[in-house]
Amino acid sequence: MDNNPLAGHDTAPSADSLATAHVVGRSSQMKQWLSERTRLFRPSQFWEHLSTEDHKTIGKWGVENFKRFLPQHYFNWPVDHPAHPQFAALLRSWMDTPTLTPVCVRRRGSAELILVPAKLNQPPVKWLTTPATQDVYTFFVGLLWAHATRVDPDNLASLLSEPTLGNPAPTYLEDRLISQDLANSLREFRRIQPYLSGGSSATLAELGAGYGRLGYLAITACSCRYWVIDIPPALALSEWYLSTLFPDRRIFCWRPFTAWSDVEHEIARADIAFFTTDQLELFPENAVDAFASISTIHEMTHDQIEVYMALQFRSTSRAIYTKNWTKWFNDFDQTSFESNNLRAPQGWLTILNTADDVISDFTELLFISNRD
Repeated sequence: MDNNPLAGHDTAPSADSLATAHVVGRSSQMKQWLSERTRLFRPSQFWEHLSTEDHKTIGKWGVENFKRFLPQHYFNWPVDHPAHPQFAALLRSWMDTPTLTPVCVRRRGSAELILVPAKLNQPPVKWLTTPATQDVYTFFVGLLWAHATRVDPDNLASLLSEPTLGNPAPTYLEDRLISQDLANSLREFRRIQPYLSGGSSATLAELGAGYGRLGYLAITACSCRYWVIDIPPALALSEWYLSTLFPDRRIFCWRPFTAWSDVEHEIARADIAFFTTDQLELFPENAVDAFASISTIHEMTHDQIEVYMALQFRSTSRAIYTKNWTKWFNDFDQTSFESNNLRAPQGWLTILNTADDVISDFTELLFISNRD
């Protein structure tokens, strides 16, 4: 049975759900707030364009379907051919340590996606439209899951399944829903897991969290506290998504404030908290144990990179993990980026600087504090 409400529509179905209206409304409030902040904390031109398009598409196709059209702007890839570099890298990994996992992954329904191009004046296009391309994608997810779980000393993978919220592609390992995002989040979590040893007393912050996929995994894995720092509509989406998935957690929902003292007692009691980018400047020193920033830093202007990296180092006590394009040119802002230009300041050590083992054009960096 086809469980994808987007399939077969030349135009989008109406999306008048209360959830969609709530997320779009929250996004508008956040956008208005940020428009009144200083330039450094407003989105780069690149993200001003993408966030405007994302805001429209949430309203058009509905937040209940967001995993079919939005994650491709966040670190998700519509792999549909064995010659794709990620597929090839994972196939080599699987051949080195073969398991039955990839061949046991099955698709239960349509995996069709709607891709919203990052370029100007290009209409959305359908992707993974045939059974053949969807089967390739399903096998790709199986390969990625096998790769992400090949070393699993604490059996963490057994605790994980992709939430059905957001209508993900129906990719199953036996009766468990898995996904590309869940596998990548597990790989990323392993980098920062040693620095969240405090469990529920540890705090992970993420700059540019998308819809909160890493936060979902981290909270599930170790019950840590989780703070999101982002721009709308991603901030509004992650607020709705994580609040819905964790109804028993104490949530500090985003609101305007310009002094930490106005909110510190509420945040101290919260399990999950949401902030616009300007509010990162207000974080106290050593406020969090670890910071993550995935496919975010390279999309900023040069002065923004300098400021956001400095603020992360100031507000973090233990570790900062980033993953960005190794080299990238931002057409919108006419800026170039090189990952090697992200360097540890005094009191910090760079203990990881390596190409991602699935997406070789991305570089992982891990900085740890040496201030003690």
